[in-house]
Amino acid sequence: MFWLYNLLTLLSVPLFPLIKAKAAKRGEVHLLPRLNPGFKEARGKFLLHVASVGEASSVRPLVEALKGEVAVTAFTDYGLERVKKLYPNVPSRVLPLDFYPIVKRFLESASPKGLLIYESEVWPSLLTAAARLKVPTFFVSGKISERAFKRLKAFKGFLEPLFREVTFLARWEEDAERARQLGFKRVAVVGDLKLDYTPPKELPHFEAPGRTVVIWGSTHPGEEELAAKLHAALKGTVKNLLTVIAPRHVKRNVTLPGKTVKRSQTVKVPQNAEFYLVDTVGELAGLYGHAHLAIVGGSFTAKVGGHNPVEPVALKVATVTGQNAWAFKEVCRKLNVPTVSPEELTRLAKELLTDHNFRERQARDSFSRWERERGVSRRILKEIGWTR
Repeated sequence: MFWLYNLLTLLSVPLFPLIKAKAAKRGEVHLLPRLNPGFKEARGKFLLHVASVGEASSVRPLVEALKGEVAVTAFTDYGLERVKKLYPNVPSRVLPLDFYPIVKRFLESASPKGLLIYESEVWPSLLTAAARLKVPTFFVSGKISERAFKRLKAFKGFLEPLFREVTFLARWEEDAERARQLGFKRVAVVGDLKLDYTPPKELPHFEAPGRTVVIWGSTHPGEEELAAKLHAALKGTVKNLLTVIAPRHVKRNVTLPGKTVKRSQTVKVPQNAEFYLVDTVGELAGLYGHAHLAIVGGSFTAKVGGHNPVEPVALKVATVTGQNAWAFKEVCRKLNVPTVSPEELTRLAKELLTDHNFRERQARDSFSRWERERGVSRRILKEIGWTR
């Protein structure tokens, strides 16, 4: 089965132009770097692998905790661009093609202290080479969704011998139990690395004196309409209501039914503006600190799974997500962040915005829970045996 997998991997190379065409909108994709096994810059360091853009950002606490003793690989070229931007002094490259002769030479060149795979990417040839070269291998903040579990279970006979050689450091007990069922023998629960988020030290300039500010963060198509409906339902009750909308993709055209000003035009919101559209990049995390209520987007649409609620929680802002925040289900539960339907949102938002004490209690409770749950990086370092 192992050599059949490698044969199929090799036969996929001629299909690369099709893969490149399909992925072009996500950034340039090149084959040659994936055939190059060299990575001498990683020698003596921990080798940390991430899938793409979002994961590159999520591992920041671990990269910083390893204090220069880390090199990073990314599966996508777009992810590598993000890695290089976030960690310019950290050696990085794309992960080579998962063909055994290539990844074996890659690990021989890198000669890492250990291989750390963030969340859930399973590369059979890479795991095999690591085991044969006696490179300690760990899934860190390991995630196994129900869908992934079913897929991996179908190949358990092939994968179980590989998993026996790997330590699975799970986000939550649910992930840990699935890992045990798949054949991992060394399993521990360390928490979700996203909880080790560091909030910005300074908030971006924003002036809206006397306004009650609701920020919708990282919205997706359909959620701006929901934000507008909520604004209409609340503005008769909530004084001087201002709805701030920060689309996940800032270039997307967003039209709102009321006077709207854009952040690229002004940081001072006119008193007659109903909506403030954040059309700039990289400011949302800090803007949350100006809100009375944060509503995290990507959670009222079925396919996305939500975005990280820790960002507003860490700034002591009352936070709500939609009922489809399945990717952050356990984070929301741990932090007591409500996950609601559109109908429930109107009632809860009204209560939070009109009852100051209730809003403050909600914000303080989530913040306190977040502080208790932090320290995931420290627990990972202990499990991988890192000392300095």
